[in-house]
Amino acid sequence: MHDYRTEFQSVGRTHAGSVRRCNEDSLLERTDLGLWAVSDGMGGHAAGDIASAMVVEKMNRLGPRDGAPFLEAVCKALTDANCELYRHGSALSPDSTMGATVVALGAEGTGFFCLWAGDSRLYRIRSSKLTRLTRDHRYVQELLDSGMLRESEAENHPKRSIITRAVGIDAELKLDSCEGAIEPGDVFLLATDGVTAVCTDGEIADIILSANLETAADRIVALCLKRGAPDNLSLILVRRRAS
Repeated sequence: MHDYRTEFQSVGRTHAGSVRRCNEDSLLERTDLGLWAVSDGMGGHAAGDIASAMVVEKMNRLGPRDGAPFLEAVCKALTDANCELYRHGSALSPDSTMGATVVALGAEGTGFFCLWAGDSRLYRIRSSKLTRLTRDHRYVQELLDSGMLRESEAENHPKRSIITRAVGIDAELKLDSCEGAIEPGDVFLLATDGVTAVCTDGEIADIILSANLETAADRIVALCLKRGAPDNLSLILVRRRAS
């Protein structure tokens, strides 16, 4: 079994924030497998903390790679979580759902893949430039993409919090994916919207570029808390070690 800890360093942080009593976020750091994920239990839905924990647990059960594409194994784990959450939610009542957003990053040889559903995000910093690699599955994002809404209007839109995809809310899980090469020194950030709704991309980039991973993670959390942290917040920083 290949141990990715020789190639990657990761640091994770999660916090309930300053308003909510329960932390419905969950993290997965399996640097040995080359797999990282953050999941955000959907507020207002039944047992968001249980939903995000199940999403992470299904991926955490993945064992050593057996030669099959790792992307397919992670996708199956998320599909299994979706089936179980959808069944549990439907059993509570016809109108009840148990859902969680997810963004997962996997290392595959000299490249990476990402799977996501919802508005938890993946960013990459390369050559001092921050690039967002995921697109939010949100109602306002669809309006922005269609040209029906301007960026300046999105923040105060009455439906800005509506998620259009998540694990557990529909019988069939729809995931988006992306992939690419990894270069030595690349840093990836996985974050829930409790981080990205409070900090700008520019602020996040400045923090990561000015400190080691441990310090950068602490500074991002501190900035969120300084600004009131109205939601749970979680992040993982992953760095490809320089060769």
